[in-house]
Amino acid sequence: MYSIYFENRSLAVCSLAEQPLNDPNAVLYSPASITEIVNLPEMFDRSPHICKLYIPTKQENETFTQLCSNLTHICAGGGLVTNSKGQYLIIFRHGRWDLPKGKQEPWEDIRSSAIREVQEECGVNHLQIKEHLCDTYHTYRRYDKFWIKCTSWFKMDYTGNGIETTPQADEDIEHAIWVDKEELKNYLNNTYPSIIEVFEKSGVTLNL
Repeated sequence: MYSIYFENRSLAVCSLAEQPLNDPNAVLYSPASITEIVNLPEMFDRSPHICKLYIPTKQENETFTQLCSNLTHICAGGGLVTNSKGQYLIIFRHGRWDLPKGKQEPWEDIRSSAIREVQEECGVNHLQIKEHLCDTYHTYRRYDKFWIKCTSWFKMDYTGNGIETTPQADEDIEHAIWVDKEELKNYLNNTYPSIIEVFEKSGVTLNL
């Protein structure tokens, strides 16, 4: 399944077997043509009353590619970081709790981007990537364009000794803190659905 997030709403391409029949917020949609698929992000963006729109299909990859074909693409890397105490590193930006992430520079591979962004946004070093967790997709409008950002998320270990952080103020980050696993839900009640997806892919059940 591919999910594209529009703030708290999502547009998903799923297999026929994954049809979300038990999701009370789900709307199923079967486009009649490629043109309808290509125009669907704009249509969904103008339909705030629809929380979740699913496109069941036998051709997930092809349909997702068509869905994104009119959007301007940007790549980013981010980290789900834990320390030796099992605490998670989260940031507070633009009124919500989030995970450190940022744009991939042209000269970087995506793993290097993810580490650099965590270092810059949180002021921590001594990071080691353990594995790739997932990719998430979200949209936004800027400069009269409709953008889609693909963020590649990596599970990381912080191997340093201290727990001090330095939030990157020029990126509007107010706090960068370590949180016990048991306390995560107290913070992630105020986050983005894509961030919940990252935690779930890592095996963390939040029960929000």
